[in-house]
Amino acid sequence: MDNNPRFKLERMNNQKDEYKIVLYLDNLSEFSNELGTIPRERKDVITIAKQIVKVNYPNLKVKMVKVIIGGIAVTTLPLVSDNSHRVQAEERTNSTITQDGSVYYQVLPGDTLWNLSKKFNTTIDQIKRANHLTSDILRLNQQLIIPKAFHTVETGDYLTVLAKEYGTTVHAIKTANGLTSDSTRLGQILTIPIVMNAPGSNSASSTSPPIATNKSQQTTYTVVPGDTLSHIGKRFGTTVEALRSTNQLTSDLLRVGQTITIPKSGISTPKSDTKTTGPETSRYTVVSGDNLSTIAKRFGTTVDVLRKTNNLTTDLLRIGQILTISTGTAATQEPVQKKPTTPSVTEQARSTFTYKVRSGESLSVIAKRFGVTVDAIRSANRLKSNVLQIGQALKIPNGINGPTNTSGNSVTYKTHKVVSGDNIWDLSVRYGIPQTELLKANKLTLSSRLSIGQKLKIPVHKIGVKEVVSAKHGEYLDWFSEAQYVFPIGKTAKVTDLSTGKSFSIKRTIGSGHADCETLTVNDSKIAKSVWGGYSWIPRAILVEVNGRKLAGSMTFYPHEREYIAGNGITGHFDVYFGDSIRHKDGLPDRSHQVQVARAAGLR
Repeated sequence: MDNNPRFKLERMNNQKDEYKIVLYLDNLSEFSNELGTIPRERKDVITIAKQIVKVNYPNLKVKMVKVIIGGIAVTTLPLVSDNSHRVQAEERTNSTITQDGSVYYQVLPGDTLWNLSKKFNTTIDQIKRANHLTSDILRLNQQLIIPKAFHTVETGDYLTVLAKEYGTTVHAIKTANGLTSDSTRLGQILTIPIVMNAPGSNSASSTSPPIATNKSQQTTYTVVPGDTLSHIGKRFGTTVEALRSTNQLTSDLLRVGQTITIPKSGISTPKSDTKTTGPETSRYTVVSGDNLSTIAKRFGTTVDVLRKTNNLTTDLLRIGQILTISTGTAATQEPVQKKPTTPSVTEQARSTFTYKVRSGESLSVIAKRFGVTVDAIRSANRLKSNVLQIGQALKIPNGINGPTNTSGNSVTYKTHKVVSGDNIWDLSVRYGIPQTELLKANKLTLSSRLSIGQKLKIPVHKIGVKEVVSAKHGEYLDWFSEAQYVFPIGKTAKVTDLSTGKSFSIKRTIGSGHADCETLTVNDSKIAKSVWGGYSWIPRAILVEVNGRKLAGSMTFYPHEREYIAGNGITGHFDVYFGDSIRHKDGLPDRSHQVQVARAAGLR
């Protein structure tokens, strides 16, 4: 028999709650006789099928096993599942905590799909999809897989790589997807599970935030992502100061997994000699385009308060930096003349815009970032599921933090008067803009002819400088809206390999979905060869220095197709990618390149 059988789950004849296992086997020799006439073979197949059901689908009614060998359906056998383990689990009504490192969440009294989706920052549909649920009804002690994401396998997606990228384990991914080996296939969709009670995990990885009662009638609470002292205080009817005092906290910073003692009402109260009540605070993670001014306006505070609250000595921020936001009146906050005595809520500017999905993002994450609902995004984009693709363009309806609010980019126009010898391609190269954009700006087509003296509108893009994680990293720029204007066709740049520190010069000679480049000299080619160990399609994280700016990029060094620079020691051009660049062959983002771009930007 095959030691690592492949299988899939199918619904039986459109029956609501009955399924069958389709078992794919490779060994044809053992089944030379008709399957089913040899008792041992029948027993082996049923044993394998039962084990698959027990491990992967313990809560489903699996009634049949269909055997396929070499692409041919050999037989279908009845399967009576051994559900004794389920009965035993349901009898353990007092057991409410899953084993550390398990991919299963055990349903507690009062749990619903709705509150679980909120608790773990996912959706009802995603939970149902991960567990093959056909209804919203849950049973006490039922085991559920809580999905962190659904990932479509691409080239280079080994389980070890995916586990590291999503902060989970190979075992967890295999268990969640019923994999019996580490092999995956291109296009396969994998459920990436949240690991329950994983030590050191920074995801919503436990059951509901654990609350336990102790002998003094105080309760303990385990911190989950997004918690603040203010939120916890409001939830349990106590104050921030009482929480600080009871837990002997010297700051308002919390860590995921930290245990907080909740004081009994009246036991712990603010000290009488406290001069002022501290402000309520929340935490905010800096995203691309943020600055202190926009953050202050967004949260109804001032730049000075942000500086003082976070002990900032400069106004420079880095992507991913966590800021403490004061939302009340503090002793350190300077009085501002003519602010009203009645608190007011500052409504953030909203707009409808397009956003491209990045690696690891889900609809719930994107919806939260832009202050909209998952349903609103699904409706605006006519999505039939919550599955997203890297690089997919989503319309964000009436959202906050849109590109028009935070990008710092702008476009103006200047005029060019056509002279003898001018053509659209040469002008696009001269002014550093795509040919298609120049044509569109002037309502022209490739077949349009220019006339001497004709006035053309030339778009001039100003791309705002983005904050970097550190001096060792580069700016993360979107290719289509930013990078292609900073590094246009005809531009020379210095490339530095992030790992080795070796540098050489290149020139962008062509390319639309990404930058097609060539080395300038034989020596530049030799240095590149020493970095890649010859010619290679393996992408590496690089820094591209152009016009005094250092951009995060990814590069392969395998010269191919057309060339424009002769005598440089190579034949053809190679590829340089930036944020959200796409492949020429299919117009899709290349995940392996995007991983390296993120490394060069310090985001991995």
